[in-house]
Amino acid sequence: MPGTVDDFMNRFGSNQTIDDHEAAQYHDRFTSTHENDREFNNQAYHEGATEYLGKLPDDQFHSAAQNAVAQAAPQERQGLLGTLMGALGGQAGGVGAIAQRLGLGSTDPSTMNESDAARVLDYARREQPEALRKTVEEKPWFVKAMGSPVVMGALAIAAAKLVSNQRKNAQGR
Repeated sequence: MPGTVDDFMNRFGSNQTIDDHEAAQYHDRFTSTHENDREFNNQAYHEGATEYLGKLPDDQFHSAAQNAVAQAAPQERQGLLGTLMGALGGQAGGVGAIAQRLGLGSTDPSTMNESDAARVLDYARREQPEALRKTVEEKPWFVKAMGSPVVMGALAIAAAKLVSNQRKNAQGR
């Protein structure tokens, strides 16, 4: 099990590498609500993950999202897509307009195929990043299911946010 946030910061601030297993463990600590993981800033990680997803090339994002949705258990998949569709539903025209614009076969989270799900996730990342951030926050397993490169990118941005916050706090004293 990875150590403290300071250990994490030292690892990312040095030339040391983090392997896929350690990255997955850090992801779990950052998304945990367990008392022992309080020092891991959930918000910095969720923001970092959302920011990293926003920077991914379209083809990489689509492929990783499609694979993550395909791997998900039916109830996880429905929860993910239901949360996202709910967050997007408040837009002008609602879910129906989004479905028409994206050419979706279904807006029902229980019957949506992986390709349609990836298109909705991509739409959210480009057009409604706050909806994607909310989804990442509520369904953190999704980032992990997108694969180690995505987790590593999210961790790197979270580390940068934590360093920036430390600097601000140090200057404010």
